[in-house]
Amino acid sequence: MRTLATYTVAAGDTLYGIARRFGMSVTELQNLNSLSSSSLSIGQKLKVWVDSGGAQPAQPQTPVPPVPTIPTIPPAPPSNPSSGGNWGGSDYRSARQQFALDVRQDAGFKRYFLTVPLLNGSTVVANMRDNLTNSRYMVYPAGILYAGQSTMNLDINSVQSVGLSWAQAKALQYVSTHEGKFDAINSYDKAIFSYGFIQFTGSSAVGASLNRLLVSMELNAPSQFARVFQRVGIDTEGGNVTVLDDYGRKRYGDDAWLYIQGNPRLYGAFIQAGFDPTLVREQLRMANSLYVQPALNYRLDLNVAGIRIQVPRLSDILTSEAMLTIVIALAVNQGNGGMSRIVSDAVSQVAAQMRLTSLAALGQINERLVAQTIADTTVDDRVRNRTVGVINSGMSFA
Repeated sequence: MRTLATYTVAAGDTLYGIARRFGMSVTELQNLNSLSSSSLSIGQKLKVWVDSGGAQPAQPQTPVPPVPTIPTIPPAPPSNPSSGGNWGGSDYRSARQQFALDVRQDAGFKRYFLTVPLLNGSTVVANMRDNLTNSRYMVYPAGILYAGQSTMNLDINSVQSVGLSWAQAKALQYVSTHEGKFDAINSYDKAIFSYGFIQFTGSSAVGASLNRLLVSMELNAPSQFARVFQRVGIDTEGGNVTVLDDYGRKRYGDDAWLYIQGNPRLYGAFIQAGFDPTLVREQLRMANSLYVQPALNYRLDLNVAGIRIQVPRLSDILTSEAMLTIVIALAVNQGNGGMSRIVSDAVSQVAAQMRLTSLAALGQINERLVAQTIADTTVDDRVRNRTVGVINSGMSFA
């Protein structure tokens, strides 16, 4: 039987840590105390559930294990997706020990060195840190930044297989190697947990695209998904991520992401996935769905020397390998709305110079000049750098 007790917040406490100590979920703790954010103050009183008899459990001590040379990956479990990742009782807990964690205190933050055995037999060490006080986006001080290491360049046939034409595949192939690393992780901002070369987001408040990515991995690469994620208790159900906690309880959605956020060993599964070609391909499939196709099918409203021209689909007039790459890069960085404004202004300006005043005539627009106009007129260094990078890459504007 459980009864209510009062807990006094101490230095270093987090909502996740307190909830875990008392066998509660973060959501349950927030609701019980009418908390609207994760912020805590030293000395703050919180209501918690404890077993009857009720002394508060002692603060657990977290041992810091040494980093081994090369840990081994446990044998792959039998294929049983309906088990929700719990491969026979506590096996998922022992599988998590393949990721060796070394935590070291630094000046004002902690460094986390996570040794990750990869599916190809090699190993990587992820150097991560918390308490990103230099970022105005920090919401979770205990959240972690990991820039990633995987720069895998999938062959063009693999990229095309996610549903792209050759030119579109070349464009996404370029963007995937210039945006971010496939194993990059950010767990300190409002997304709770973000992952991958374009930072797919966990939180439902910002789209939960990472849930969709994991569903895609499980659907299109089931054996790799089982070996990397299900074996450590991470799975999907009804379009949401699920994770088994230390007590064997299944957490869903945002609560699952908060649990994963607070357990850096579990980051190892995502890092493993970032080095596996089949699972990396699913990042490209999701990028195609979220950014590439919406961008190429975006409607442009142009004003060419006072003449209004509506372009049903951006790809009706911009078709070159280089220009498609710029469009996709800007869609990823600026969102499709921001990309369309930038491209519409540049197309309108070049069309006026070339006296292209009809939809049919716009098929003759000089795409290199459109790209150069974007680079010359933007005040955003991110836009300029991405555009100039493509211009200088040698990709074709024909």
